[in-house]
Amino acid sequence: MSIESLVSQHDSLFIQQRKELTEILIDWETRNKYAILDKHKREVGFIAERGKGFWSILKRGFLRSHRALEIDVFDASRARIAHLSRPFFFFFSSLDVRDAQGALLGTIERRFGFIHKKYDLRDEHGRVFAHIKSPIWRLWKFPILKNDQEVAVISKRWGGALREVFTDADTFLVDFGRTPWTLSNRAVILAAAISIDFDFFENNQGSSGVFDLFDS
Repeated sequence: MSIESLVSQHDSLFIQQRKELTEILIDWETRNKYAILDKHKREVGFIAERGKGFWSILKRGFLRSHRALEIDVFDASRARIAHLSRPFFFFFSSLDVRDAQGALLGTIERRFGFIHKKYDLRDEHGRVFAHIKSPIWRLWKFPILKNDQEVAVISKRWGGALREVFTDADTFLVDFGRTPWTLSNRAVILAAAISIDFDFFENNQGSSGVFDLFDS
């Protein structure tokens, strides 16, 4: 299966962060892993950050969400179907989305905003096909806009207050809406949930890093 085949089959998908027991018990972050679930909560894919060893632990501890990222997307059989990459940054992140053969599908670029969390979503040709614009006081909702109209949405979901506090696990709903997106556009929208999690929620987990002062 390709990433395009995966996103074409669903009007909405959940991305649920998977925590290991050691992370829950000692609050020590390892590399991020996510399950991709359909509306019936069946696992249809998996996402995993690359990086093991002592150097990766140091980068996570000191650079936090500003670190360079290499992330693989897999289908339900654990075949790699896409790759996400992002260089180290100070202020604004930029995440590339590529298929399993390395062809660019699009890019998610964070933009400056005083009272809004903002992203441009670009297609494989570098053209902006949609924006994300969410007020800073609306912590859990990231509307996707075309011509200033909300046409899709990424939202953080809670599985119960006690459970979320204990596991610190993030779950996002990606609702593609009714817009006739291209399949590469859908892949970029799905990946945007990962970029949002790293940019706005990862630094809430555990102690602060030296680059957290650059976060809005």
